[in-house]
Amino acid sequence: MQKVSIITPCYNCQDFLEETYQTVISQTYPHWEWLLVDDCSTDETHQKLLELAKKDERIKVFKNENNSGAAVTRNVGLDNATGDYVAFLDSDDLWHAQKLEKQMKHVQEANIDFSYHDYATVDASGVRLKELNLAPSYTAKDLLKFNPFATSSILVNRKVIAENNIRFKEHLRRRQDYFFWYDCIAASRVIAGLAENLSGYRLGNSGSLSSNKLKMAKIQWGLYRNEFGLGLVKSAWYTFHYAVHGLKKYFLR
Repeated sequence: MQKVSIITPCYNCQDFLEETYQTVISQTYPHWEWLLVDDCSTDETHQKLLELAKKDERIKVFKNENNSGAAVTRNVGLDNATGDYVAFLDSDDLWHAQKLEKQMKHVQEANIDFSYHDYATVDASGVRLKELNLAPSYTAKDLLKFNPFATSSILVNRKVIAENNIRFKEHLRRRQDYFFWYDCIAASRVIAGLAENLSGYRLGNSGSLSSNKLKMAKIQWGLYRNEFGLGLVKSAWYTFHYAVHGLKKYFLR
């Protein structure tokens, strides 16, 4: 059976690691390796990671030499991945027990390069807030208007990543995952979603989300202008759509 490389960037996440660990080892699909990359945490994260690695030989721990951000940290995971497919699990997110089994069956039956599934947002305690139901497929151009995905719902054929030298853009401190999805979709032959909620995406408190919205809109504007090379009118148009989608995604129940 094909192996899945699970990549998890870690930074000061000691409070969530045990719960995340349980969601991985509970997977009904056993052919995985879990690559945990510590970005120089200042709490007990690294020690806890080493303790987890002692419990299961499929768990591998790495540590950056310097605090480098999510893009560098995820790229370390990609550099060390040996699976046929790559899955991404953030250190505080949750997977349903059959997530990998159902998603791998889906990609194998339909020969899918870029796979995703529905998910729910949850609060800091893991209480479900809202379920997000995604479209059956997306194009790279669709992502200019919005990012529908949760990082922990994505599964990508590693051959697509390797053959097209797709990397998380290390000069970006925010939105690296968004750009990575864009590049993967642009290089994939088949992009398809699984219409089933198989993960929980943990949100911070609503106050912090609200206060960050203006900052994130500015970051998105910068991506349109500097990374995609769009003009003022198109950048304004896409920023508007991105903001509206963000409001629907996080605040409208």
